Amino acid sequence: MPKNCGAEKFRKVRSDHCGSGSRLTAQAYSSRIGDHMSTRARLRETWTITSGRAPDTVVRCGSTDTVYVQRYVAVAFFFERTVDEERLADGLRRALDLVPVYGGRLRAGPDALEIVCSDAGVPMTVLDVDASLSDAVLEATRPDWGLVDRVDVMGEPLEQRPLLTVRVCRLADGATTLGCTWNHTVGDMGSFMQFIRVWSALVEGTAPPEVLVVDDREGHLDRILAQEGSGHPACPPLDRGEPAGQGHRMPVVQEANGTVQIHFADDEVRRMRQLFGGQSPRPLSSNDVLCAHLVTAFRDMAADPVPWNLSVPVDLRPRLGVPTGFLGNLVQSMFLPCPPTGTADVLAARIRSGLDDFMQSHLCMRSDRAFAGPVGRSRLHRCAPVAFDPAHRTFIMTNWTRMGVYEVAFDGQRPAVFSPVVSSRAPLSWFGFLDRGFGDAGFLLTAVVPERLAEHLRSPEGRAAIHRYGDPAAERPTGSVRVPDAI
Repeated sequence: MPKNCGAEKFRKVRSDHCGSGSRLTAQAYSSRIGDHMSTRARLRETWTITSGRAPDTVVRCGSTDTVYVQRYVAVAFFFERTVDEERLADGLRRALDLVPVYGGRLRAGPDALEIVCSDAGVPMTVLDVDASLSDAVLEATRPDWGLVDRVDVMGEPLEQRPLLTVRVCRLADGATTLGCTWNHTVGDMGSFMQFIRVWSALVEGTAPPEVLVVDDREGHLDRILAQEGSGHPACPPLDRGEPAGQGHRMPVVQEANGTVQIHFADDEVRRMRQLFGGQSPRPLSSNDVLCAHLVTAFRDMAADPVPWNLSVPVDLRPRLGVPTGFLGNLVQSMFLPCPPTGTADVLAARIRSGLDDFMQSHLCMRSDRAFAGPVGRSRLHRCAPVAFDPAHRTFIMTNWTRMGVYEVAFDGQRPAVFSPVVSSRAPLSWFGFLDRGFGDAGFLLTAVVPERLAEHLRSPEGRAAIHRYGDPAAERPTGSVRVPDAI
């Protein structure tokens, strides 16, 4: 076992004695830091954070949770000053006591995937990095920079994979990054941010928000969902010639990808809403107009425009009357075909209409359960939702702007920058995450697209097309953090 420290609040291993009993030896850990970062990063210490109490609660996962069993989501918070890692660790310990699912492990139950709240712990590592905060932000999308501790889903057995990892980077200019990776089975971004709010409150000494952990997710939702859904499962039905139990497989990327970050100023988006609003009987949201603008702009950049599809994930909690603190995957997508011609204002109106009618035309949780029967729950992780279809230009636009990422505080400070940690090595393309911009100003899209489109977007012509409604040079946010060279 790793050496215990102090009052045994958490198991702790310092870098000068990472022995065979720790989760990672110093040599093995260096390979996890990332090739680019390893030349200027030093492993300070590794901890396994546990609450000290194993409730042994078993959460029975639903079909949506099971599809995500091999998928981890990675994000990073950037702080301008030092964040005390001891306070972070102690707050995390207490957060895991209130929300034990993130410190547990997965197991294959007799008829469903299960989360066992075993208090197996959360790996937390601290690095000293010879880089500034601006350096870290500029390279947030590099696949080998090492802002997060990734989990080897192919090499580690299911029962041993941590459901959450934490990495703290102490930067040379006194700034701090907090990188987190969590297993999507545990919950969506709404679930993760509720856990972050609990963690933040315990570090700051305020009352944590309520969290709802149910032991049978589908059984709980059965009492809430309407008996009839849209009838269209998120995963397509099996073709007649397809082997039983195989389902729709994740498409294989056929071309090189590129990661781009596009910053839209608040005034720029307001102008879109004003200009596009004439085609819609209902007020358009920022998400409506940005989705429409991006899809039509990307489409028009092609030499021979073709039909596109747009997939917009929707948080079901407010629509179903489920508390914000419900942990699980309560997100389903609106899937909208887009013609090869047409204007952004018309598409924005269609997006608004589809979202307003979502519960009648797109909610498919009950249809998903019917689909799971012939496939078999043990094979659901091999299936991919119909939205994952890069070959047919399906752009997935995930909106995190209302998640409150800039409202949480650790050690007395809020993030200066927040970003998903995605890279061009992602196994598919045509997806993006929309967040509030640097310092909570404007909007930041982080997208993975084919490299040829990424290069065009970085060109003067591409920048002019994507910012036809604004002047990003005049409206770029200012501050002490040098923001990435966002398009």
